[in-house]
Amino acid sequence: MHVTGGHDGLLQSLEIRPLNVDDLSTARYVVSTAFERGSKGVYSAAETTAFTSFVRSPHYGDILLGNHAYGAWIGSEMVGVAAWTVSEEKKPTARILALFVHPLFTGQGIGTHLAEYLAQEARAAGYQALEASVMLNATVFFERLGYIETKLGTWALSSGRELPITFMRKAPQPRSEIRH
Repeated sequence: MHVTGGHDGLLQSLEIRPLNVDDLSTARYVVSTAFERGSKGVYSAAETTAFTSFVRSPHYGDILLGNHAYGAWIGSEMVGVAAWTVSEEKKPTARILALFVHPLFTGQGIGTHLAEYLAQEARAAGYQALEASVMLNATVFFERLGYIETKLGTWALSSGRELPITFMRKAPQPRSEIRH
């Protein structure tokens, strides 16, 4: 999918496509680099190391490839990674698993386009509400997208380390607020 009508040339050349096994190394690099840069002052060095180790693990690759995972490319450069799945609870809700933009490309609207892309994909699959387990440094970004905090919690990594996160939710838009 090519994004059109962006506010600059970068967005006009942005391509979003499904990740495959050959993309995993680059996706891991984008995710870990984005987290390391964005989490400074929010997460401890030990928490950052634990998350980066998790991203480099085979389990993280399985998570990406076992769900709806996408990369955002500008030319041959992967600049973002995003993924969604069905909510763990029995409800018609999709869950955003990942949304990371390489630090050199933040502030360009790429994260917003990835979030919108995931929402469109989830809606097309029949899920109207979205939820996300959000890293603390990304809470403000998700709030700008219309998500509300439902609670604070932790995310248990496979290493046993727990990271503080914010659980957020975006309910479907009421029919009266949908613009055509």
